[in-house]
Amino acid sequence: MTPVRTHEFDAETVRMMMDADPALGSAIGHWGGQVLAHRLQATRIRLHDLYAPHGSGGFV
Repeated sequence: MTPVRTHEFDAETVRMMMDADPALGSAIGHWGGQVLAHRLQATRIRLHDLYAPHGSGGFV
């Protein structure tokens, strides 16, 4: 197991703040996209390690 960091917030309040401040909305969207991309890449690597034929080389 690895440490997990969680955040709890009121989604409706955050949406209203993002609507009122486009720069904040952009920053939150960018941050969320980075988190999602990192998680997808980590999952891709794990699946490759589990299911790729031995000696299939690196992945692109």
